[in-house]
Amino acid sequence: MPTNVAIELRFDRFLLPGAGLVAGLRLFTGDPDANEIAVLPEYNLIERVVVFHPQRALHPNTLYGAEIVTSTDPNQGFWAFDRAPLEEGAVPLHFSFSTGSGPLPVTAPPVLPAETCETTIDGPFASCANCHVTQPGDETIPPSKYPPMGLDLSSARGLYYTAIGHVAHQAETGNTAANEGLESPARFGVQMNIVDPGNPANSYLMYKLLAKPDNYRLDASEASCVTGYHAPVSDGNCLPPSDDEAIQLREWFVRGDPMPKNGVTGGFAPIVASITHADLLRIGSWVATGASCAQR
Repeated sequence: MPTNVAIELRFDRFLLPGAGLVAGLRLFTGDPDANEIAVLPEYNLIERVVVFHPQRALHPNTLYGAEIVTSTDPNQGFWAFDRAPLEEGAVPLHFSFSTGSGPLPVTAPPVLPAETCETTIDGPFASCANCHVTQPGDETIPPSKYPPMGLDLSSARGLYYTAIGHVAHQAETGNTAANEGLESPARFGVQMNIVDPGNPANSYLMYKLLAKPDNYRLDASEASCVTGYHAPVSDGNCLPPSDDEAIQLREWFVRGDPMPKNGVTGGFAPIVASITHADLLRIGSWVATGASCAQR
Protein backbone atom coordinates (compact mmCIF):
# COMPACT_ATOMS: atom_id res chain seq x y z
CA MET A 1 0.00 0.00 0.00
CA PRO A 2 1.21 3.56 -0.64
CA THR A 3 2.00 5.72 2.37
CA ASN A 4 -0.83 8.10 1.39
CA VAL A 5 -3.48 5.39 1.41
CA ALA A 6 -7.11 6.10 2.37
CA ILE A 7 -9.33 3.35 3.79
CA GLU A 8 -12.74 2.89 2.17
CA LEU A 9 -15.67 1.01 3.69
CA ARG A 10 -18.91 0.33 1.82
CA PHE A 11 -22.11 -0.43 3.77
CA ASP A 12 -25.38 -2.08 2.80
CA ARG A 13 -27.39 0.37 4.94
CA PHE A 14 -27.63 4.14 5.27
CA LEU A 15 -25.60 5.24 8.27
CA LEU A 16 -26.34 7.52 11.17
CA PRO A 17 -24.20 10.49 10.08
CA GLY A 18 -22.27 12.82 12.31
CA ALA A 19 -19.13 13.27 14.33
CA GLY A 20 -19.37 9.78 15.82
CA LEU A 21 -18.20 8.13 12.59
CA VAL A 22 -14.60 8.99 13.46
CA ALA A 23 -14.74 6.42 16.27
CA GLY A 24 -15.64 3.64 13.83
CA LEU A 25 -12.08 2.86 12.75
CA ARG A 26 -8.76 2.56 14.57
CA LEU A 27 -5.58 2.69 12.53
CA PHE A 28 -2.31 1.87 14.26
CA THR A 29 1.11 0.30 14.08
CA GLY A 30 2.43 -1.87 16.87
CA ASP A 31 0.66 -1.05 20.14
CA PRO A 32 -2.81 0.34 19.28
CA ASP A 33 -2.93 2.49 22.39
CA ALA A 34 0.52 3.98 21.92
CA ASN A 35 0.69 4.30 18.12
CA GLU A 36 -2.80 5.15 16.89
CA ILE A 37 -3.03 7.39 13.81
CA ALA A 38 -5.78 10.00 13.73
CA VAL A 39 -8.20 9.60 10.83
CA LEU A 40 -10.87 11.89 9.35
CA PRO A 41 -14.03 10.26 7.93
CA GLU A 42 -15.92 11.39 4.84
CA TYR A 43 -19.39 9.88 4.28
CA ASN A 44 -20.97 9.57 0.85
CA LEU A 45 -24.69 9.11 1.45
CA ILE A 46 -25.61 8.07 -2.09
CA GLU A 47 -23.01 5.30 -2.33
CA ARG A 48 -23.04 4.46 1.41
CA VAL A 49 -19.24 4.66 1.53
CA VAL A 50 -17.10 6.05 4.33
CA VAL A 51 -13.54 7.06 3.46
CA PHE A 52 -11.04 7.45 6.29
CA HIS A 53 -8.15 9.80 5.56
CA PRO A 54 -5.09 9.42 7.84
CA GLN A 55 -4.12 12.82 9.17
CA ARG A 56 -0.43 12.22 8.45
CA ALA A 57 1.52 10.23 5.92
CA LEU A 58 2.17 6.65 6.99
CA HIS A 59 5.70 5.35 7.47
CA PRO A 60 7.17 3.44 4.52
CA ASN A 61 7.72 -0.31 4.68
CA THR A 62 5.67 -0.63 7.88
CA LEU A 63 2.96 -3.06 8.98
CA TYR A 64 -0.28 -1.34 10.02
CA GLY A 65 -3.39 -2.72 11.64
CA ALA A 66 -6.94 -1.49 11.21
CA GLU A 67 -9.91 -2.31 13.40
CA ILE A 68 -13.55 -1.58 12.72
CA VAL A 69 -14.78 -0.70 16.18
CA THR A 70 -18.18 -1.79 17.47
CA SER A 71 -19.82 0.24 20.22
CA THR A 72 -22.77 0.20 22.56
CA ASP A 73 -23.10 3.98 22.20
CA PRO A 74 -25.08 5.05 19.08
CA ASN A 75 -23.12 8.31 19.09
CA GLN A 76 -19.88 6.43 18.47
CA GLY A 77 -18.95 4.34 15.46
CA PHE A 78 -21.10 2.79 12.74
CA TRP A 79 -24.83 2.63 13.30
CA ALA A 80 -27.66 2.50 10.80
CA PHE A 81 -29.92 5.56 10.73
CA ASP A 82 -32.49 3.63 12.81
CA ARG A 83 -29.77 2.90 15.42
CA ALA A 84 -29.34 -0.72 14.42
CA PRO A 85 -25.80 -1.73 15.43
CA LEU A 86 -23.11 -3.00 13.11
CA GLU A 87 -23.38 -6.77 12.78
CA GLU A 88 -20.33 -8.93 12.29
CA GLY A 89 -20.57 -11.02 9.14
CA ALA A 90 -18.36 -12.46 6.44
CA VAL A 91 -16.25 -9.30 6.24
CA PRO A 92 -13.58 -9.27 8.98
CA LEU A 93 -13.55 -6.40 11.45
CA HIS A 94 -9.73 -6.57 11.76
CA PHE A 95 -7.24 -6.44 8.93
CA SER A 96 -3.64 -5.43 8.32
CA PHE A 97 -1.55 -4.12 5.45
CA SER A 98 2.04 -3.14 4.75
CA THR A 99 3.08 0.13 3.20
CA GLY A 100 5.46 0.41 0.32
CA SER A 101 8.38 2.75 -0.15
CA GLY A 102 6.33 5.93 -0.46
CA PRO A 103 3.21 7.67 -1.77
CA LEU A 104 1.55 7.12 -5.13
CA PRO A 105 -0.40 9.61 -7.25
CA VAL A 106 -3.95 9.75 -5.99
CA THR A 107 -6.64 8.91 -8.54
CA ALA A 108 -9.12 11.71 -8.18
CA PRO A 109 -12.82 10.81 -8.23
CA PRO A 110 -14.80 12.00 -11.25
CA VAL A 111 -15.19 15.76 -11.07
CA LEU A 112 -18.81 16.83 -11.39
CA PRO A 113 -19.59 20.17 -12.99
CA ALA A 114 -20.36 22.81 -10.39
CA GLU A 115 -24.08 22.84 -9.73
CA THR A 116 -25.97 26.08 -9.24
CA CYS A 117 -29.53 26.71 -8.24
CA GLU A 118 -30.43 27.27 -11.89
CA THR A 119 -28.72 24.16 -13.29
CA THR A 120 -30.34 21.99 -10.62
CA ILE A 121 -33.80 23.40 -11.33
CA ASP A 122 -33.44 23.01 -15.10
CA GLY A 123 -31.91 19.53 -14.75
CA PRO A 124 -32.66 16.98 -12.02
CA PHE A 125 -35.53 18.91 -10.40
CA ALA A 126 -37.43 19.28 -13.68
CA SER A 127 -39.42 16.05 -13.26
CA CYS A 128 -40.27 16.91 -9.63
CA ALA A 129 -41.51 20.41 -10.45
CA ASN A 130 -44.63 18.99 -12.11
CA CYS A 131 -46.04 18.50 -8.60
CA HIS A 132 -43.93 20.84 -6.49
CA VAL A 133 -44.67 24.22 -8.06
CA THR A 134 -46.32 27.44 -6.91
CA GLN A 135 -49.47 28.12 -8.89
CA PRO A 136 -49.64 31.20 -11.14
CA GLY A 137 -50.82 34.22 -9.18
CA ASP A 138 -49.50 32.93 -5.85
CA GLU A 139 -45.91 34.15 -6.28
CA THR A 140 -45.87 36.73 -3.50
CA ILE A 141 -42.69 37.58 -1.58
CA PRO A 142 -42.62 36.27 1.06
CA PRO A 143 -45.16 33.61 0.10
CA SER A 144 -48.73 34.14 1.26
CA LYS A 145 -49.83 30.86 -0.32
CA TYR A 146 -47.76 27.73 -0.48
CA PRO A 147 -47.57 25.14 -3.25
CA PRO A 148 -48.97 21.62 -2.92
CA MET A 149 -47.23 19.75 -0.10
CA GLY A 150 -45.52 23.01 0.86
CA LEU A 151 -42.56 22.49 -1.50
CA ASP A 152 -41.64 24.40 -4.65
CA LEU A 153 -38.77 22.94 -6.70
CA SER A 154 -39.53 24.95 -9.83
CA SER A 155 -37.67 28.19 -9.11
CA ALA A 156 -34.89 29.75 -7.07
CA ARG A 157 -37.52 31.68 -5.13
CA GLY A 158 -39.45 28.48 -4.42
CA LEU A 159 -36.36 26.65 -3.16
CA TYR A 160 -35.34 29.60 -0.99
CA TYR A 161 -38.72 29.97 0.70
CA THR A 162 -39.84 26.34 0.94
CA ALA A 163 -36.80 24.02 0.98
CA ILE A 164 -33.43 25.47 1.95
CA GLY A 165 -33.19 25.56 5.72
CA HIS A 166 -36.89 24.70 6.08
CA VAL A 167 -38.07 21.72 8.10
CA ALA A 168 -39.92 19.05 6.13
CA HIS A 169 -43.61 18.96 7.07
CA GLN A 170 -43.39 15.17 7.37
CA ALA A 171 -40.55 15.53 9.89
CA GLU A 172 -42.02 18.28 12.08
CA THR A 173 -42.67 17.63 15.75
CA GLY A 174 -45.27 20.39 15.95
CA ASN A 175 -43.88 22.06 19.06
CA THR A 176 -41.36 24.51 17.65
CA ALA A 177 -42.44 28.00 16.70
CA ALA A 178 -39.06 28.77 15.14
CA ASN A 179 -39.34 25.81 12.72
CA GLU A 180 -35.60 25.23 12.97
CA GLY A 181 -34.02 22.03 11.77
CA LEU A 182 -32.10 19.75 14.12
CA GLU A 183 -28.65 18.36 13.33
CA SER A 184 -28.47 15.54 15.91
CA PRO A 185 -31.90 14.73 17.35
CA ALA A 186 -32.43 11.77 19.66
CA ARG A 187 -34.33 10.08 16.83
CA PHE A 188 -32.76 10.55 13.41
CA GLY A 189 -35.06 12.30 10.94
CA VAL A 190 -37.02 14.33 13.50
CA GLN A 191 -37.23 18.03 12.61
CA MET A 192 -35.00 17.50 9.55
CA ASN A 193 -34.55 20.28 7.01
CA ILE A 194 -35.69 19.54 3.47
CA VAL A 195 -32.32 20.89 2.31
CA ASP A 196 -29.58 21.35 4.90
CA PRO A 197 -26.93 23.39 3.07
CA GLY A 198 -23.58 21.61 3.05
CA ASN A 199 -25.03 18.42 4.53
CA PRO A 200 -26.73 15.96 2.13
CA ALA A 201 -26.83 13.28 4.86
CA ASN A 202 -29.09 15.53 6.95
CA SER A 203 -31.37 16.65 4.10
CA TYR A 204 -34.86 15.14 3.95
CA LEU A 205 -35.04 15.67 0.19
CA MET A 206 -32.14 13.27 -0.34
CA TYR A 207 -33.86 10.49 1.58
CA LYS A 208 -37.12 11.03 -0.31
CA LEU A 209 -35.12 10.39 -3.48
CA LEU A 210 -33.00 7.55 -2.11
CA ALA A 211 -36.08 5.69 -0.87
CA LYS A 212 -36.88 4.97 -4.52
CA PRO A 213 -34.46 2.39 -5.99
CA ASP A 214 -35.55 3.37 -9.53
CA ASN A 215 -33.64 6.62 -9.01
CA TYR A 216 -30.36 4.67 -9.21
CA ARG A 217 -30.92 3.76 -12.86
CA LEU A 218 -28.12 4.82 -15.14
CA ASP A 219 -28.47 7.77 -17.46
CA ALA A 220 -28.06 7.16 -21.19
CA SER A 221 -24.71 8.92 -20.92
CA GLU A 222 -23.50 6.45 -18.24
CA ALA A 223 -22.17 3.21 -19.75
CA SER A 224 -21.62 1.87 -16.23
CA CYS A 225 -21.56 3.13 -12.68
CA VAL A 226 -18.78 5.69 -12.39
CA THR A 227 -17.42 5.73 -8.87
CA GLY A 228 -14.34 7.27 -7.39
CA TYR A 229 -14.02 4.48 -4.83
CA HIS A 230 -12.18 1.18 -4.75
CA ALA A 231 -14.91 -0.36 -2.60
CA PRO A 232 -16.61 -2.44 -5.30
CA VAL A 233 -20.03 -2.12 -6.84
CA SER A 234 -21.93 -5.00 -8.43
CA ASP A 235 -21.99 -5.82 -12.15
CA GLY A 236 -20.94 -2.31 -13.10
CA ASN A 237 -24.25 -0.92 -11.88
CA CYS A 238 -24.77 1.52 -9.04
CA LEU A 239 -26.16 -0.28 -6.03
CA PRO A 240 -29.54 1.02 -4.89
CA PRO A 241 -30.69 0.31 -1.35
CA SER A 242 -32.31 -3.06 -0.90
CA ASP A 243 -36.10 -3.30 -0.86
CA ASP A 244 -35.90 -3.92 2.89
CA GLU A 245 -33.80 -0.78 3.39
CA ALA A 246 -36.22 1.34 1.36
CA ILE A 247 -39.08 0.00 3.49
CA GLN A 248 -37.14 0.74 6.67
CA LEU A 249 -36.54 4.33 5.52
CA ARG A 250 -40.27 4.80 5.05
CA GLU A 251 -41.14 3.17 8.38
CA TRP A 252 -38.57 5.21 10.31
CA PHE A 253 -39.01 8.75 9.01
CA VAL A 254 -39.48 9.14 5.24
CA ARG A 255 -43.24 9.57 5.05
CA GLY A 256 -45.48 9.46 2.00
CA ASP A 257 -44.49 8.46 -1.50
CA PRO A 258 -40.85 8.58 -2.52
CA MET A 259 -39.91 11.22 -5.08
CA PRO A 260 -40.67 11.69 -7.85
CA LYS A 261 -44.19 10.37 -7.42
CA ASN A 262 -45.45 7.78 -9.88
CA GLY A 263 -48.42 8.63 -12.07
CA VAL A 264 -51.15 6.82 -13.97
CA THR A 265 -52.39 6.96 -17.53
CA GLY A 266 -55.97 7.79 -18.47
CA GLY A 267 -56.60 4.05 -18.36
CA PHE A 268 -55.12 3.89 -14.85
CA ALA A 269 -52.01 2.05 -15.95
CA PRO A 270 -49.04 2.95 -13.73
CA ILE A 271 -46.38 5.35 -14.97
CA VAL A 272 -43.07 4.96 -13.16
CA ALA A 273 -41.46 8.34 -12.64
CA SER A 274 -37.80 8.53 -11.68
CA ILE A 275 -34.64 10.51 -11.98
CA THR A 276 -31.26 8.93 -12.72
CA HIS A 277 -28.11 8.11 -10.79
CA ALA A 278 -26.46 11.09 -12.49
CA ASP A 279 -29.30 13.29 -11.23
CA LEU A 280 -28.78 11.99 -7.67
CA LEU A 281 -25.12 12.94 -7.88
CA ARG A 282 -25.97 16.41 -9.18
CA ILE A 283 -28.48 17.09 -6.41
CA GLY A 284 -26.11 15.75 -3.77
CA SER A 285 -23.31 17.94 -5.15
CA TRP A 286 -25.56 21.04 -5.08
CA VAL A 287 -26.50 20.40 -1.44
CA ALA A 288 -22.92 19.59 -0.41
CA THR A 289 -21.58 22.82 -1.88
CA GLY A 290 -24.03 25.02 -0.01
CA ALA A 291 -27.36 24.82 -1.88
CA SER A 292 -27.35 28.52 -2.55
CA CYS A 293 -30.39 30.12 -4.15
CA ALA A 294 -31.00 33.85 -4.32
CA GLN A 295 -33.95 35.40 -2.50
CA ARG A 296 -35.99 37.15 -5.16
